[in-house]
Amino acid sequence: MAKANEIVVYTYAKDSKGGPPTCTGSCASVWAPVTGVPRTGPVDNFPGTFGLVTRAGGTKQITYNGYPLYTLVGAPVLSTKGNGLGGAWHVIILSSGDITGV
Repeated sequence: MAKANEIVVYTYAKDSKGGPPTCTGSCASVWAPVTGVPRTGPVDNFPGTFGLVTRAGGTKQITYNGYPLYTLVGAPVLSTKGNGLGGAWHVIILSSGDITGV
C-alpha cells in the first residue's frame, strides 16, 4: 500500500473519459497503470471521484473522474518530471487518502 501523498499520478490525453486505457504495451512499461482498489479515509475530500476500469487481460485500473491513472516508472517520490511530456501526460496530485496496490 502506498500513501497517495507519496506518489504522483497522471492522466493520459489519448484516453477517453469512461473508455478503456490506451497506454498499453511499451507505453505501459514506462507509464505503469495504477491498479488495486481506490480508498479514501473518512476525512478525505477530493473534488472528483475514483473508480475502476478493466484493462485488456482483466486487470482493474484506478480512474479519477473517469480517466485511467498512471505513474511514471522510476520517478522519485513526489517528482512531477513527467508532467506535460509529449503534451499528453498530466499530473494529478492527490494530497490525502490511500491507494492500494501501487
